[in-house]
Amino acid sequence: MSDKKKVLPGDEVAVAEEYLPAEGTYEEGGIVYSALTGELKVNEDEKFVSVEAENPMVSLAVGDSVFCEVTDVRASMAICDVVAVEGRSRNITGDTNGTIHISKISQDYVQDVGREYRPSDIIRAKVMQVKPSIQLNTAHPHFGAVKSLCRVCRAPLRRTERGLYCDHCEEHEPRKIADDYGFVETILLTGKE
Repeated sequence: MSDKKKVLPGDEVAVAEEYLPAEGTYEEGGIVYSALTGELKVNEDEKFVSVEAENPMVSLAVGDSVFCEVTDVRASMAICDVVAVEGRSRNITGDTNGTIHISKISQDYVQDVGREYRPSDIIRAKVMQVKPSIQLNTAHPHFGAVKSLCRVCRAPLRRTERGLYCDHCEEHEPRKIADDYGFVETILLTGKE
């Protein structure tokens, strides 16, 4: 059985002698308080109280499709800052620094990570591991760069038959691009224009 009611942070929800604090609650001075705004859940069988958040924060999970900004490129990996989970509008909680190992960038052989991704590229990746560190994968055709800038003039690169092209510098640049490159609304992803 479980009783449900709406509570606010700091609301007294139980006495510690009767119920153990669980998710969304804390105990102080023998009283259990709500740590969140949400629905109070009382578990009479196991004698604990919890609060289910009304608008829960987004935390990364294995299998999530995420958008990242490449912050650094090393010999064996690209380092990224995860900025959004695809399909969710809330900010991510917790660690957002992830890496893509050279072997997880493409289905094809990759000799140089810097030819596939450059700092400031916005990419879509799949979360392969969350703990102890975030590991990402872009080998599938749907994953890869969704927005890239020219390494010389920083103008947005346009997709062409031969890869990505800078209209200003009139140069082609290689990238591992997603199958929908250029069609993802980056303002919604990063909050940046």
